[in-house]
This record gives sequence, structure tokens and C-alpha cells, in this order.
Amino acid sequence: MTTEQIRRLDPARDLLARVTELSGHDVYACYQCGRCTASCPFSFEPQQVVRRLQLGQVDAALAAGTTWSCASCFTCTAACPKDVDPARVMRALRELSPGRHGPRRRAWLFANNHRLAPMGSKLAPVSNWLLRAPGAGVLAHYCLGIHRARTLPAYARRPFPAWFRARRPLGDGRRGSVLLFHDTFMDYNHPETGIAATELLELAGFHVELTDSVCCGRPMISKGFTQQARAQARANVERLYPRAAEGLFIVGCEPSCLLALRAEYPDLLRGTGLEHEARAVAGQSLLLDEFLAALAERGELDLRFAGEGEVLFHAHCHQKAYGSPGASLALLRLAGYDAELVNAACCGMAGAFGYEREHYAASRAAGERELFPAIRAHPKAQVVVAGVSCRHQIQDFTGRSPSHLAEALRAAVTAASGSAG
Repeated sequence: MTTEQIRRLDPARDLLARVTELSGHDVYACYQCGRCTASCPFSFEPQQVVRRLQLGQVDAALAAGTTWSCASCFTCTAACPKDVDPARVMRALRELSPGRHGPRRRAWLFANNHRLAPMGSKLAPVSNWLLRAPGAGVLAHYCLGIHRARTLPAYARRPFPAWFRARRPLGDGRRGSVLLFHDTFMDYNHPETGIAATELLELAGFHVELTDSVCCGRPMISKGFTQQARAQARANVERLYPRAAEGLFIVGCEPSCLLALRAEYPDLLRGTGLEHEARAVAGQSLLLDEFLAALAERGELDLRFAGEGEVLFHAHCHQKAYGSPGASLALLRLAGYDAELVNAACCGMAGAFGYEREHYAASRAAGERELFPAIRAHPKAQVVVAGVSCRHQIQDFTGRSPSHLAEALRAAVTAASGSAG
């Protein structure tokens, strides 16, 4: 029987087959243990969506609020004992029935932050004043659907690539080259993260090169612009593959961005003729902590640390699903810190989710379950994070100013070496 005949006889069955194809996951592997729903920081019900699909009730799965409200934090993915990914399954459903990602203007803005950020940086500090001007929050609340209580990330006047081009390398590059995957937030909002990562790698003996890359596409994936994300993935794989084939590692600081290369690109580019190249790029892509921890395990991390004090480390959700927070914790302890991993699920921001007016309460409630109380209980601890979303969520609701893992590690090396920061 042909695909067209199946479609005519059973449209739901055909749609379910497309969900399986797009997500790369078989919903029938799920045995309804409920761990995904129990672990969801927003009290959504991914288990019920998967169950509807198992029963062939595709319309009911599409009508479920969970399908459209899912924050793609992948906490459910990390919890599943059968390696089913409910977040990807629901994303496939949304791709097959687009158009319900909230106000279209807001979705476009979040998906295309990489287009807006260079302008915001160029116009800083005026752009930052406009973001915080009286009435700006109310305007964003009613016109864009961004909650009035949220503070948007400030723009850096001097973007990270400008600093990188003007710097004097700290090391001799004796250990060869490594590629730094510089994301939009690193470039235009938090150049201090890129500076710390660059100096860490250089002090460890590496010659650091910036990747010739475009936006990873993760914001586009999360807001339903899948074809645009696929174009970004293609552009990055075509640019990065020649260097990956040489054996160079691609190192990143923002988990959602770097792990898009590793966990998303092979699926996004399936059937495009770039499958081999996408897998090669994925295989050479590592988070900064993974790269440094691997060196440390082999006794090859040529850095002296002298960090001190209490550190609370909150791991990014994508890091927990597709990486290893243990690598971050091990490095912080190696650096001399009295480091503790906060036993918390998603911080509640989850990319753009927490900025959205209709999700603000759920976002705050998620943080209040475990993360915020833990931070308040340790008023003297340095709060360290791996993701920019976590940084701003914690700042908004606790008043603390977290630093990135790269910054904490770099500070410990500075204390040991006496070199300028």
C-alpha cells in the first residue's frame, strides 16, 4: 500500500508516522510510567500527549494545552527510562500544525534575536535606556506579550568579537587550535563569558579561533520556525565540517546553542545529503566544561587554580538532558571552590518561555519549588550557572547576580597566576 493510500484510509495514522519521522522517537516505546509528567517543572502533562498518540487520537494530542505550552526544557527527556523524548514528539506535532506559538510578532522577535542584537549593541547605551524607560514594560506587555515585570538582557557597547580581534593572546598556542562557538548572547549581551572562556583556553595552551558560524537556530526551533532553523543548521555544518574533519574541537559556553549542534543538527539535516557532515560536527562539539574536564581526567589540564569560598552551581536543563553537570561540578571543585550542585529542575525561564506574559506565573512557580529557596538559604555563596536564561531568571527573582562557569574558573586561575583579567 502506498503512502498516499494510507493517508486516504487513515489520516491520523499517517500523521502519527510523520510525528515519528520528524521526532526520531517511537511513541509506542513509552510504557506510561509517568516520570516525564512527574518531573515537569511547569506541571504540564507530556505523558498524556504521548498516550493520545499511542491511541491514535492525534486531534486530541494537538488540542492538548501541554503540546503548545511545552517550554522544551527537556526535563522530561532526562527523566524517561526508555529514552523517549516527549519534548521532541510535541515539537514534531507543532511543526505539523504551526501557528499557535503565541503572538506572531513576539515569536518572530524571539526567533530572530540574532538579527536585532547587533543593532542593540551598536546603539548602546541608548538601547539599554529605551529598554528600561518608563512605560517600556507596559508597552512590551500589551503589544508584544512580554510580561511587564521582566527585564530584558542589556546590550554591551563593545561586542565580544571586537574584543577578540583586539586582544593580545595570553598563551603560545603550543597545544594547537580549538574553535570557540560564540553565540549571540556571548557576542552582544555577555562578552565577559567569551573573554573568560578565551583566556582559560589560551592559558591552558590552546590557540583559540572563533567559529565562522551563524546563529545556531535554537530560538527558531523553539518558536516554530523549523525551516529557518534548518537553513541555519545547513549553513553552520557546511562551514564547520572542514575544521571538524581536521579533528578540531568546537567548544561552546551556552548549552542550548552548543548542544543544538550536537543534539539537533543530525535530525534537522536528515535527508538533506549532509547527514555525515552533521554527525561529524556533532561529534566534535563540546561544552567548555566537558572539554576542560576531559583534559583534567587525562592529567593534561595545564592550569593552576586557587579559588575559594562557597559556590552554588545550577545546571542548564539542556546540559542535564544531553551533557553532564558532573563535569562542571568537578571543575569547580578542582578550582578550589566548595561547590554544590543545586538539586533543582528547570529554573523556570527555559529560553523565552519565562518572558511570555501567559507563562510568567508558571515560570516563577518553577523556580520557587527548589532553586530560589536554595539560593536564599545560602546568602554568602557565589551563584554559578551555565546558561544565560538561568542567569536572568535568578537575577529577576532573587536579586543575586550569577556568574557563568567560565567566569568562575577564570577568576580562580587569575588568583593563582596573578595575570591580568
